[in-house]
Amino acid sequence: MSAAEEDTRCGFVALIGAPNAGKSTLLNALVGAKVSIVSRKVQTTRALVRGIAIQDEAQIIFVDTPGIFAPKRRLDRAMVTSAWGGAGDADVVALLVDSKKGSTTRSRRSSTS
Repeated sequence: MSAAEEDTRCGFVALIGAPNAGKSTLLNALVGAKVSIVSRKVQTTRALVRGIAIQDEAQIIFVDTPGIFAPKRRLDRAMVTSAWGGAGDADVVALLVDSKKGSTTRSRRSSTS
């Protein structure tokens, strides 16, 4: 292994939170390019989206997940399962909370199911 390979660092960071909490907007800002769609419509992100930020010899792979909410339909359950799966595979999980909406008892309850 070369000296450059020994100094290289890489890790996964999952961005989780309620729908429209700003996960995709943050991912785009951290990566410096539009890699994830941003919309006012809830549940725009339906699958995991990855973006890589590179700083010197380090790479951070950010994983934008679908919003976490109380699912009612099969598609909703699949999206929430995908979000939790992305979080489970990450080295670090970043929970985003919309500062205007805050964290309610209902949102905390749905995030633990």
